[in-house]
Amino acid sequence: VWVRSQVVRPSQAVVLELIGLVRRGADLPFIEAVLKRDPALSFNLLKFINSSGFGLSCEITSFAHAVMILGMDKLLRWSCLLVATAQGGASPAVAHTAVVRGRLMELLAAHLLTPQECEHAFVAGVFSLLDTLTGVALPRALQGLPLPEAVLDCLLEHRGPLAPFLDLTEACERADDAAFARAVQALALISGHDVNMAHLQALAWADELLAA
Repeated sequence: VWVRSQVVRPSQAVVLELIGLVRRGADLPFIEAVLKRDPALSFNLLKFINSSGFGLSCEITSFAHAVMILGMDKLLRWSCLLVATAQGGASPAVAHTAVVRGRLMELLAAHLLTPQECEHAFVAGVFSLLDTLTGVALPRALQGLPLPEAVLDCLLEHRGPLAPFLDLTEACERADDAAFARAVQALALISGHDVNMAHLQALAWADELLAA
């Protein structure tokens, strides 16, 4: 019987270390040293940042340049994408689902929450599949990661301001009409039409990003 490994794969371990450094506001040389250990991750990070999904007017040429243009906080979301696409990770279908969840939660949260909370919604959406992406149980996979409290509350306790958006996102994913209706009702200021449009946008965004 095949048993899924309970050890985070090497590239993913580097990404999770990177996320920890970004969240702690580590000095740039320490972060760059981590990226240099896996050139493919550096390449993919810059590819994501320079994708049309980010909408920048200039090309980012290095991690230091990204920090200067975007600030450290904005890099958390793009580091999270690396977990979904790290070499040796889960199937492309799972990676795509994780990216769609992140983007859809962000778009839905924009109706009700602050811009910073929308960033956190993106992280929560991607990391809601962290157990599948890494092959490690979610509490263990999240252990030691200094993620925003709202993200941890949503993923580990299913509570807080982000939890209703995850419910709605998962209902969309399953095409569960009853769960969809309940989730929309819980977020009274968001209409079913808004959700459907956001879902289409999230799907297109993920397709474009992962095909780049």
